[in-house]
Amino acid sequence: MTKTILMAAVMITVAGCTSVPRNTGTSYVCDRGTKLKVDYVGDGAIVRISGRQTAVLRQTSSSRGEIYENKVGVRLQRSGNTVIWNTAARSAPEQCRVVNTPL
Repeated sequence: MTKTILMAAVMITVAGCTSVPRNTGTSYVCDRGTKLKVDYVGDGAIVRISGRQTAVLRQTSSSRGEIYENKVGVRLQRSGNTVIWNTAARSAPEQCRVVNTPL
C-alpha cells in the first residue's frame, strides 16, 4: 500500500501541473511480448507495462539517444521509433518497436 502511494506521489511530481490523458502516448511491442505505453512528460516518462504496472522514469543525460530510468534499475532508452526496455528483473534488455494505437 505504501509503495502505491509513493508511486502516485512520484507520478504527480513528474507530471507537474500537466495531467496525462488515458489512452495517449506512444505504444511499443517488444521482442519478448512485453507491451509498453509511454507518455513522455517534461523530463520524464510514465511507462505502462503490459497494462498491469506503471513505472515513472526521469530522463538522464546521454550522448546515445534519450535515456529514462529510476533508482530501482528500470530503464528505457529511446532512439527514433525504437526503444530498449530493461528492468532489474530481466537478464537482458528487450528491443521494442512503435505500433499504431487505435483511437
